[in-house]
Amino acid sequence: MRHSCTFLADVKKLDESTVFFDFYHLSKLPKLNRELLKTAVLLPRHYFDYLYFNGVLEVENENGYHPLQPQSAAVGMNIRSLGSTVIFDMCFSPQTYKLWQHTDVVIHDISLPADTFEEYVYRLGAISRFRYLGRVDDPVMATQLGESDRIEFKQDFLLSKSGIIKTIVAFANSNNGNLFLGISDEGEIIGVNHELEHYGDPDKYVLAITQYIQDKTVPFLTPFPKITLNKVQDKYVVSIFVEVGSELFCGLDKNNEKFVAIRTNNRSVVVKDPHQISEIYVKRKLGSEISRRLGLL
Repeated sequence: MRHSCTFLADVKKLDESTVFFDFYHLSKLPKLNRELLKTAVLLPRHYFDYLYFNGVLEVENENGYHPLQPQSAAVGMNIRSLGSTVIFDMCFSPQTYKLWQHTDVVIHDISLPADTFEEYVYRLGAISRFRYLGRVDDPVMATQLGESDRIEFKQDFLLSKSGIIKTIVAFANSNNGNLFLGISDEGEIIGVNHELEHYGDPDKYVLAITQYIQDKTVPFLTPFPKITLNKVQDKYVVSIFVEVGSELFCGLDKNNEKFVAIRTNNRSVVVKDPHQISEIYVKRKLGSEISRRLGLL
């Protein structure tokens, strides 16, 4: 069957394990049109071959490329924005059940018309999900919305560490949520400029936050929170987007003792009742509906 569109890889370099290429989309009807999607993409060879064998990828400037023996793979489309145009991340994993928890590699921020996106989902047998539901990138918009079950404010990082971990764990156990550092409880943007000066470099500051979250949560948060630094006029605000996971996540307190937290309205609440913790665990593993059908809740 001939298709009206395909991905196109302009191969720059390859070896037995990886392919380095520029990523295009090629529309063949009503006329030939080539659109650059991403430059400098590095993809493991077996995933590149998987796209090729499934007829959704053509190769240009082959540089000696030839497909190897096909291996099993799964593709997931993490939809970031829906509409006439779909913005999504293309995720790869050896097996379908590992797609969201153990993704090997991701091609971020691909943009395609909705009908074209749906065609690729069908042709690849891909799994789609809207991972970014509830994400708020703009700190000003967040202050207008106010604190809720999906938005929380903290004044800074250094003096709010325990509260940050409790909030992140609560979001991960309950629903997608946005945590902002540099906004007061009253919704005033005060910034974290003083902390940036303390660390001397924005990358070091974000790395310190990332490392602290890693050290104070178990198991490893998957997907890991998306941390960005935004500037509002002359003030910097940290945005942390936390996605709900399929595991039961715990925080570690100052004595490195585990605790479980969930989100209730606009508060993050520590759960101590073993029965309630068991319910949260079952919901994470099986989902609320299946758990009820099995009589486990």
